[in-house]
Amino acid sequence: MQTSDFAVDLVYLWVDGDDPAWRAKRNQYIGGSTIQTAEVVGDARWRNIDELRYSLRSVEKYAPWINHIFIVTDNQCPKWLNRNHPKVTIVDHKDIFPHEVLPTFNSCAMEACLHKIPNLSEHFIFGNDDTLFTKPIHRSTFFNEDGRPIVRLMRFDREKALRRGHYHKMIRRMQDLIEADFGEQIYLAPHHNFDAYLRSDYEYCIKNLHSEAWQNILHHRFRHNEDMHRSYISYYMIATGHAVMRKVGRYNNIKGIFNQIKATLINRFANDSRCINNYSRNYTAQMRKYNPIMICVNDSERATAEDGQRMAKFLQELFPDKCGFEL
Repeated sequence: MQTSDFAVDLVYLWVDGDDPAWRAKRNQYIGGSTIQTAEVVGDARWRNIDELRYSLRSVEKYAPWINHIFIVTDNQCPKWLNRNHPKVTIVDHKDIFPHEVLPTFNSCAMEACLHKIPNLSEHFIFGNDDTLFTKPIHRSTFFNEDGRPIVRLMRFDREKALRRGHYHKMIRRMQDLIEADFGEQIYLAPHHNFDAYLRSDYEYCIKNLHSEAWQNILHHRFRHNEDMHRSYISYYMIATGHAVMRKVGRYNNIKGIFNQIKATLINRFANDSRCINNYSRNYTAQMRKYNPIMICVNDSERATAEDGQRMAKFLQELFPDKCGFEL
């Protein structure tokens, strides 16, 4: 199969955390969360600075070959979105979740239902609303010539993961499960950006591998210590040869021949993606230093309202032109 022979869809998760009705609904259930940390229930998980608007601008500018865009959300829709655009579909939670488990605020649960999206293509890319393309990309960025996904993984300290937050512990558990299931030691972590999948593999893992655990996620309204994570599916695709792995590192721009040789030898001369934290002092300097092809404008409890305003200004400067996905 050649890359021109198949369509590639794009799936987003999106929420407007500033919506009073949505916040009231979340607050009604938040006390039932078993993990009361900022990582799980903090406002930064749901803050909205219109990242999706700029992400869609980046798609139109740098990835016009995307076949269709699905935006998964909870009875919401961006006010600025052109819902009549033929390439965009809003997917409500009720369309992919059992009624009895709603509402949910657990992104792991949402990700466990992506394969249920009506008319989703076999080849698809998944991203959150804060992920954006920064250079022209092609299908071959995410799928090779025979249609297999390219899975981007980065260095991961398994020992430190035990002392870190919920996410890092969850990734380590997925690695342990893959090793137990397939004998494959994949001790690398997702690169926290756009990821490529096959819908058939996605569905197979959830229905046939640890199916009870995947099903249990749907009953966890917020992140839970026993949640499965979609990284298991990426590891599965690598372990079975259904995908190819690309280890990504820190830098693309490295000055000096010695540093370039060193970066190449330790396989860190491949910074395809970069997280740029809202609280960082100079976003533009990070773009110059790391030269990524995609970024995640990462929010956290460390970020202030002023940081959010600075990031919104940065995104407007990066993508100033209104796109066809907007009213």
